[in-house]
Amino acid sequence: MKTSPHAFPRCANIVLLAIALCASPARAAETVAIPKMTVKVSLSSPYYPVIVRGAEVKTLLGVPAAKIRAIARHGNALEAIPFQIDRKDANGSYELARNVTVNTSMLGAADECVFMTADAGERITLIPEQYAQQPAVEIALVDPKSGAQKWVYLLVTNSAQNLPTPPSKYYVAYDPLRDVIETNAYRIGFSSDHPFMVSSLQWHTGEASKWSPNLLDTMKIRHHGKLFGNIGFTRTQDDYVSRIVAVKEGHVRIIRRTVNSVRVIGYLQSPSVTVDYVAYANGFQMDTTIDFPFPLGWFFSDIKTFTSIDWNDDPALPGLRIHGGDTPKGLAVDGHMTPEKERFNKVAGQRFAVENAYGLLLVQLEMEKPLPVEVHLYLQDDRTRADPPENIPGQYGNVGFLTTGWEKVGTSVHHLLFNVLLLQKTTMEQGSGMLGRYPWKTP
Repeated sequence: MKTSPHAFPRCANIVLLAIALCASPARAAETVAIPKMTVKVSLSSPYYPVIVRGAEVKTLLGVPAAKIRAIARHGNALEAIPFQIDRKDANGSYELARNVTVNTSMLGAADECVFMTADAGERITLIPEQYAQQPAVEIALVDPKSGAQKWVYLLVTNSAQNLPTPPSKYYVAYDPLRDVIETNAYRIGFSSDHPFMVSSLQWHTGEASKWSPNLLDTMKIRHHGKLFGNIGFTRTQDDYVSRIVAVKEGHVRIIRRTVNSVRVIGYLQSPSVTVDYVAYANGFQMDTTIDFPFPLGWFFSDIKTFTSIDWNDDPALPGLRIHGGDTPKGLAVDGHMTPEKERFNKVAGQRFAVENAYGLLLVQLEMEKPLPVEVHLYLQDDRTRADPPENIPGQYGNVGFLTTGWEKVGTSVHHLLFNVLLLQKTTMEQGSGMLGRYPWKTP
């Protein structure tokens, strides 16, 4: 496991090339006409990761990715900031190679360059001499509300002696022995039997190495429908075969991939489903790729899929409130259904939130526009209603999404994205404004 992000304070970043800012014109090249791009992103919050696609920095296309650095000016110093490049294929999936420690690829149009707004700095007026003749891009971050600006520079170094030392700071860490992802805000663990399922969630309590108890009972997957028109079937996470196939660790995010299939009849398995957990400092995405070799409607009908989170009902834990649809004050989780909670299930919506004294969790389901699938919110808050498989009998704030219409989906590759934010000391209004814009990238 990489050292915990708590061990790397900001001041540990290696200060680079400070002398360049104070050099005379003879020692530093005057500002050259390097390509510029503008990113309109909130600078009032330090939480935002920024994704810049290779196609947006054309001058760097075809450059060895290992030679590209992100640089920011902080006072009288130039620093290499936390930064990574992740390759993507033509279908929009990450290319994750196993056991590869050196990135030998060239920057492609679909590849993603990732950094954090918190690390951006002042504008550089003098480009250091050793970089002046190499490809570079100036990225201006502009707050759309305040007009405040910060800058990040992507530079290429062609000499080993000119390579800035990579920063030691990591915003996210992965422990392969425990299969746990950890940041300064949250820690999530995964099921050993079904590693595509989150099995634990803990909040950082503000003290060094102090964490809340596990707040989850379990994540749940339920499929209901008919086979050949009249044979009813139900499948749960226990019917899945799942394995971890790759993990890529970076300074800004971790990409953890599982390949999964569900038992259909007997030993017959469904086509594989790839699930990438892409984890950032204050949130993660569950990026699901489904490749149907045949229309599901040939064999299945009335398909309903429930994807939800059931919570730990330990009375010693802080109380929970669920927000979604027309519930401005939220719904108190107490293990009992009410007419208001029943109405929650009729909402055609794609986002909900769960808050308690530790923090605020917000979830948004994002789907391709042509996908003929309908989405409704789903809530069962009834301790007396068992819903196996589960660790704690009964349902305590079991909240998520109901999706229908899967039998209408044709053959091709489809993407579903569960976008999850985990924020502390943040209001519902602030969190809702960030949801859907985290991480930031060009539409």
